Amino acid sequence: MTTLDRRGFLAGASTFAAASTLAAFGAPSILRAEDAIKIGEVNSYTAQPAFLKPYRQGWELALEKVNAAGGINGRKIETVFRDDGGKPEDAVRYAGDLIEAEKVDVLAGGFLSNIGLALADVANQRKRLYVASEPLTDALVWGKGNRYTFRLRPSTYMQAAMLVEEAAKLPAKRWALVAP
Repeated sequence: MTTLDRRGFLAGASTFAAASTLAAFGAPSILRAEDAIKIGEVNSYTAQPAFLKPYRQGWELALEKVNAAGGINGRKIETVFRDDGGKPEDAVRYAGDLIEAEKVDVLAGGFLSNIGLALADVANQRKRLYVASEPLTDALVWGKGNRYTFRLRPSTYMQAAMLVEEAAKLPAKRWALVAP
């Protein structure tokens, strides 16, 4: 039986992300070499189609490329997609189903912050790695953060801090900022 620790998997996943501009993800510590790494991806496809249709297409293209190159550490990647319709209660139900019935190794997705927070809570309760692809809320890793949630994008605070640094270099005297 081959083992794969979180660090090794995330290193492989980071290569995957860099090579394909797709989200990185993790897996539990022990998987048999012949088993695929199964990702349960929950997102608001019908609620946010302008953003999430290209996101899913990119995911699927990258998945094909990674699997054609032998997967991660010799394991193919499988993704089971679920559409939560922008409803946190559906995201929670789907995440539970993905863990219990589909036996996914990793949860991913969550374009909207309220969905991301709901999925992070499921990940914490079920002790399952959750790779938050898009939610920007600071609470995801700060106030409500947990050891099972990994964020791919900078939070609202981080983005605002970067923008303020650049804005300070401009000649404008008054600024306004709207943020959640």
